[in-house]
Amino acid sequence: MKPNSVIVFQGSRYELCKAFGLFGKENLIYKSEFDHRAYKNSKFIKYYFPELEADLLFICNSNLSLDDLDLSEYENKIICVSEDDILNDKCSYIKRKYSNCKLVFLWMYGEVLTKTLFEKCKKANLDLLLSGSNQKDIDKYGIFDYKLNFKFFYYYIGYYYLTSLVNNLGKKEFDEKQLPIFTYSKAVGQSSWRKDILDNLHGNFPNKICNGNSINDSYDLEFTKYKHFETINDYYFRNYTLIFETINITNNTEYFTTEKTFKGLFFNTPFYLMAPSEMVNNLKKDFYLLNSDFESEEEFVGSENLKENYQMYCDKSKDNLKNLLEYIKDYKYTETFKKLLYDK
Repeated sequence: MKPNSVIVFQGSRYELCKAFGLFGKENLIYKSEFDHRAYKNSKFIKYYFPELEADLLFICNSNLSLDDLDLSEYENKIICVSEDDILNDKCSYIKRKYSNCKLVFLWMYGEVLTKTLFEKCKKANLDLLLSGSNQKDIDKYGIFDYKLNFKFFYYYIGYYYLTSLVNNLGKKEFDEKQLPIFTYSKAVGQSSWRKDILDNLHGNFPNKICNGNSINDSYDLEFTKYKHFETINDYYFRNYTLIFETINITNNTEYFTTEKTFKGLFFNTPFYLMAPSEMVNNLKKDFYLLNSDFESEEEFVGSENLKENYQMYCDKSKDNLKNLLEYIKDYKYTETFKKLLYDK
């Protein structure tokens, strides 16, 4: 019997990662041609999700749009609307065009919802707004889940394939051949607040922090996805890590987790997180951060006992990956989509 329900994602590159994160790649059955030549010329990619008894369609041809899909065979429909749909007030049109249609907006990128976009979301008559970005009043209009972006990054930066590897890397020892702390030094433009902090730390505590570059040369600029794999060295094989999140540490109104925090948790390396305090406090409920043992970055970097206490902090961090994967593989949002499809 053919499924009478469908969930439509407008795109493939990012939307596949959203769907895999929400529902589990292992839970979806691939229904399209497994041939690269056919795949490149397909209008859409199809998966089937048995638990929802629904097809999942991903528009994969840049010349096509939602209007080019014939959804008349499906009784129940969820359309995952795009940023463009909301900004250009297309949601009402979509509701009129497709009978028995629910509109969902997924924001899982590790970026802030701009004021304009959020105001438009409020007026778009969405059936679900699911966001990994905190804004003022977000809970009045949708679901804010501060860990939601982890589900996206797990697939988007390829760490889905590294899960089995990490557990086989073995126990680490403190490496006296390198400086105690590693950090990325990219701190330009809106990230100049990082430079101010790093300059102060380098001045007060010389020879404690090794600065790395997250973008080194043309190779990294051309092959940006592989750049994320450098963190096997930069996170796992370092002693401690000082992680600077994207958003300014003073901004407790708009904040979000990104792949930076994700990587620190994934590799179980003890790290101190420079991020808004509310975000840090939320993370400390579920994971171990050095922020729990040090009141400030100065106290952490200036500590004289980092070598002596290294194994203790490694032991405290050892369950971060386990806890991260427990969250990623908790597909609770399936129930949310089930209600949207079948509750009348």
